[in-house]
Amino acid sequence: MSEDIALAMVIGICVVSVTTVLPLCIAYMRRTERMKAQNPQSALPIPDIIARLERMETGMESMAAEIERIGEGQRFTTRLLSERDARQLETAAAKNRSA
Repeated sequence: MSEDIALAMVIGICVVSVTTVLPLCIAYMRRTERMKAQNPQSALPIPDIIARLERMETGMESMAAEIERIGEGQRFTTRLLSERDARQLETAAAKNRSA
């Protein structure tokens, strides 16, 4: 093969590559930009996330306080019931002794 034919083939391959690969790359880049623009959920602004987390934190703190209050009430009720049972046992024992 002569050098002129080899040079023509290399130039032809380069032209075909540039005319097919370059437009495909440009189309791919444009498509990815459109997908980013159409999906606003993927780019939430940071102040919105911070505000949401602060509201969640406030809600969790209030729930924790309420749960602690409920627990204290249950402990108090249990203590009262156990003291009442002890007093009833003492009175029953006293009645048995006196009878």
